[in-house]
Amino acid sequence: MSLPILTSAPGKVIIFGEHSAVFNEPAIAASVSSLRTYLLVTEAETSDIVELDFPDIGLDHKWSAAELSHVSMPSKVVAIEHFKNLNPELNAALEPLLKSLHGSLQYHAAYCFLYLYFSLCGTRRGVKFTVKSSSPIGAGLGSSASISVCLALAIGKLGGHLNSKPEKLTKLELDFVNKWSFIGEKCIHGTPSGIDNAVATYGNAVLFQRQANAETKSEQILDFPQIPMILTNTKIPRSTKVLVAGVKDLITRQPEIVSPILKSMGQLASRGAKILADLDDSNYADLCELIRINHGLLVSLGVSHPGLEIIKALGDSMSIGTTKLTGAGGGGCALTILNRDASPEDVEKFKSILENEHKYKTYMTGLGGPGCAFMSSEEIKENLPVIESLFRKQSSVSDLNNTLLPGKTNLKWVH
Repeated sequence: MSLPILTSAPGKVIIFGEHSAVFNEPAIAASVSSLRTYLLVTEAETSDIVELDFPDIGLDHKWSAAELSHVSMPSKVVAIEHFKNLNPELNAALEPLLKSLHGSLQYHAAYCFLYLYFSLCGTRRGVKFTVKSSSPIGAGLGSSASISVCLALAIGKLGGHLNSKPEKLTKLELDFVNKWSFIGEKCIHGTPSGIDNAVATYGNAVLFQRQANAETKSEQILDFPQIPMILTNTKIPRSTKVLVAGVKDLITRQPEIVSPILKSMGQLASRGAKILADLDDSNYADLCELIRINHGLLVSLGVSHPGLEIIKALGDSMSIGTTKLTGAGGGGCALTILNRDASPEDVEKFKSILENEHKYKTYMTGLGGPGCAFMSSEEIKENLPVIESLFRKQSSVSDLNNTLLPGKTNLKWVH
């Protein structure tokens, strides 16, 4: 495919089932409409390099044709065989290209990029990949999956694997992107569940449940309206590993009490999936009630944090909406589903208090919305100066969203 190429994919939040999902109970993850990653592929300055520029993590690396020539592309058959286990021969060949980045966040991003690049279009030279994101990195909002999806879609197109008509990505193409983005997630996380990349690929929400054999069964929930919410990042650091271990220890000490809590959380997810699949004004309050209950159950497991309870208490006192932690807890993020009658003035006051008095970061966004998308060559070329300016290091999140956000921009995305 000719250059330039522009792709995008959303981040995600967990609506129901944090921690209980570890014990094979169902859970639901949903896309976040305005927290998205964008990837622009253009011609590089010279024809004998491949460049990855990711300003958000301080990465701008060029690989020369001489360096790249030492890596053999895996055959399509071999690549398919290694969807569950990464190709050891390709991994070994990539190590010299990644040596200078070891021990950093940049390493995992570059590893994901190079693995997908060589698997899907490894002979192409003279290309530059620039990544910009409106989603905070490392906040448990699926930023790595959205990056993997953007790369899988763009590199799939660059390598001639995807030739979608301008009006829509087909189910077959979305399945291709989902499969290869899962491989990208393996490069970053080792043993991902596959849920984050599924949400980033297909959009809206996914009901998932880990099976006894460690496989993950998932079901897409595709047709529900975007739900207005405020996502709040407390910026309080937390360890998912420590929090998960704490719940496991609690169930060992109090099995007769904790097991029913985890079961109840699974029932919340199952009931929530049915509501989302048929969401309207008549059952919106039911959805909010389930979210309130889910947060209470998470509090009983000991995974909340005083910083998260500040958000919930403020939302409750202002009658702004229903708040729950999202992700592992212990800090991190909370989502507040807004009441139908929440006024713009109260919403702004709520955000202002959290940002100014508590130094949190808030995002006015929607729960649900489109998954991965690309822009047609004609659309990009007509707007190239504006688009290219957004991928410079100094462009802000608001610059990105004001110009590129699907559903908000006048530019046409295909998804």
